[in-house]
Amino acid sequence: MNDPHSASSDVLWACVEEGFHVGSRSGDFLGYVDRQPDGSYSAFDARSRALGSFSTLDGATAAVSSSGALASPDDGTDEQLRGVVQL
Repeated sequence: MNDPHSASSDVLWACVEEGFHVGSRSGDFLGYVDRQPDGSYSAFDARSRALGSFSTLDGATAAVSSSGALASPDDGTDEQLRGVVQL
């Protein structure tokens, strides 16, 4: 059987729950893969943006590994998340 965790040698994959895999590189969260009821695999980047649906775990983990989107507090995207609170 192929090792789905070898999609990229510098990416560490952890199966945290049956059908749910989380990827990281050098301690930075890359994204996750979630097995769907129909047996396909949905891949998501570090910001939970859908990367696609894949027939194999290998395909889904490769998509996350190559997405390049890291969740980092200093990447400037926090500006987009701020809102105005009115009381």
